[in-house]
Amino acid sequence: MKSKYVLAIDQGTTSSVVAVVNEKAELVEIFCHNFEQMINNDAVLQDAKVIYEGVKEILDAAILKYKPENIVSIGITNQRETTVVFDKKGNPITYAIGWQSKHTKEICDTWKALGYEDYAKKITGLPINPYFSASKMAHLLEDENVLSHANDNNALFGTMDTFLLYKLTDGKSYYTDVTNASRTLLFDLRKQKYDSKLLNLFNIPLKMLPEVKPNKTVFGYYKNIPITAMIGDQQSALFGHLAFERGTMKVTYGTGAFILMNTGNKVFPSQMGLISTIAFQIDGKPIYALEGSIFVAGSSVKWLKDQLGIIASSKESEKLALQSHKKIYFVPAFVGLGAPYWDTDVRGAMFGITADVNKCDLVKATLNAIAFQVKDVVDVMIKESKIPLEKVYIDGGVSNNGYLMQFQSDLLRCPLIKPENTEITVLGAAFLAGLGTIFPDLEYIKKHQKVKKQYQPKMSFSEATAEYQGWQKAVKSARTYK
Repeated sequence: MKSKYVLAIDQGTTSSVVAVVNEKAELVEIFCHNFEQMINNDAVLQDAKVIYEGVKEILDAAILKYKPENIVSIGITNQRETTVVFDKKGNPITYAIGWQSKHTKEICDTWKALGYEDYAKKITGLPINPYFSASKMAHLLEDENVLSHANDNNALFGTMDTFLLYKLTDGKSYYTDVTNASRTLLFDLRKQKYDSKLLNLFNIPLKMLPEVKPNKTVFGYYKNIPITAMIGDQQSALFGHLAFERGTMKVTYGTGAFILMNTGNKVFPSQMGLISTIAFQIDGKPIYALEGSIFVAGSSVKWLKDQLGIIASSKESEKLALQSHKKIYFVPAFVGLGAPYWDTDVRGAMFGITADVNKCDLVKATLNAIAFQVKDVVDVMIKESKIPLEKVYIDGGVSNNGYLMQFQSDLLRCPLIKPENTEITVLGAAFLAGLGTIFPDLEYIKKHQKVKKQYQPKMSFSEATAEYQGWQKAVKSARTYK
């Protein structure tokens, strides 16, 4: 009897992958396509046509190799908030606006000045911020070409899940899922539908928005293979860690870093800079999460390599950091600071530099900054949820850095659990896609997952506290220079 597989698309910030997962919930193979973003000051743009063509190329390669008759279903996970406007033939009308983009700040400032923020936060769980999709949509509607298409009833909005689905199904399926919808700043978390008042305030037509579905349903077909799951990338990582119990937490270390805590079946409103979001909805009512988003994590290591040229590869950063004996602080606010600060005006700064500082010290400070930012968020989650921290699941490319993960465990004072395969985001979409078919239930998936490594705190509590207090001073100082 031939093996059966599920495929999962992970459409990310600078790359797309297609994963092949077998009946034992094991990752068999990954196909990858890289692409470049277009960055101009605060504007971060992407070519959605290039992204789709890359996804189609690697998806077709996976289907060809593993044979359509052996593939049970396809799942999609995606970079959230990145917003595409396209016509009804599926052609992008202009460049997509990336989730990191800050050039819609003026629109957000206007909305806040008009007093919209309290209502928006109450309904959507999100602050008014350029990070979320609504201001990107409003900005795109200022483009004459987009507006002309909209007036001709020939313009559709979507996050990357919607755009890929529309293209893969030849325009037959125009849907999004609850997790991506919950990142638009237009979606009522409790009622699970777009909020008409916010649509009116932001002047965004409902007819330009996709229908919202649960994460697990038949969204459409590609080459007669059903697409049975769609979920935002960070929620997919939470699902991939099998974090189904209230209070379970994960940190994904990618381009940014994203911390999610499962808060069960109730929306948990944050008063300290976190956001409320939908974790997933399989059947029945959705499960919610608290989230803290850190804009710059792995991208700061990439900056060391590409812009400064002081490391040849990300892997080298671990070795160099271990050679450092100086204590300097780097606040990598290239595009502002995310949770819990939500300060879009602050920019990067270094503190404590002396003449004998070398590249090892700069590398260590850059890695430390990632861990400090994660602690900022985790501390708030513990304080607001009143749930004690027992362990943290970790994933993402930067979680392969042993120095950083040890320092993170030292700061958080708890174990970090690293799964056998750190491609957990794409696995989450695969688990969802195969649930009920090649994976009978969630317990079956749990039985087949393995832990690769655990990091335990080694640094003394007093030393870790002193390190973090230095970081807090650095952030305060950076935020005064604007």
